[in-house]
Amino acid sequence: MSTNAVYSKRIAESAKVMDFAIIYENVLIGDNAIIGEHNVIGKVPTPTSAMCKVLDMKTLITTISPLCRLCSNVTVYSNVFIGENCLLGDNVSVFTDVKIGNNVILSRNVTVNSETIIGDNSRVMDGTHVTGRVKVGNNVFISTGVFMANDDTFGKEGFGSNTCGPIIEDYVSIGAGAILLPNIRIGMGSIVAAGSVVKKDVPDCTIVAGNPAKVIAPVPRMLDRQKN
Repeated sequence: MSTNAVYSKRIAESAKVMDFAIIYENVLIGDNAIIGEHNVIGKVPTPTSAMCKVLDMKTLITTISPLCRLCSNVTVYSNVFIGENCLLGDNVSVFTDVKIGNNVILSRNVTVNSETIIGDNSRVMDGTHVTGRVKVGNNVFISTGVFMANDDTFGKEGFGSNTCGPIIEDYVSIGAGAILLPNIRIGMGSIVAAGSVVKKDVPDCTIVAGNPAKVIAPVPRMLDRQKN
């Protein structure tokens, strides 16, 4: 992910900011970006003592790179980097400490939690929750209503080093309604069938399905070649 985009000023002259958007001082908006109605960009988190995770409350830079399109009611917190030519649909929420690559789509009502990375050319469809400390590779497709978890202890041990969401390698496809549990790796070019519950690592170029998800077959060679 490149962080070398050049900005003519804090909000580029060619950028468009629609009505009722709130843009904080710690924000860079690139050329020809569009910030939709009722967006909140660069918001610093407001934690309470009930939270397990300790947040860094410094006001850090949020970057919306050139050619991005943010639809209505999008919230992007501080210390977020969004690469070029990304689309964030209505009601998307991106929490602090997130990096998003180029040409990424986050469709309507997607939520992305902290310390997450999403690679170039990936797609996350409507109503999906990407939990904290997830790594999504390049050219990944995540369908609607997918949920991810990062803590087997349900918060009883706090938000520590063992808190880790799934690692999703390049060219993976995740079917609608799948559930991805903590500390698993989904191998390059694999397919997770709709409604599956993935509890353990998935080998490269493999189709898994069921609850718990089990290996069904290798990915057809035509799909396998996409990663080459």
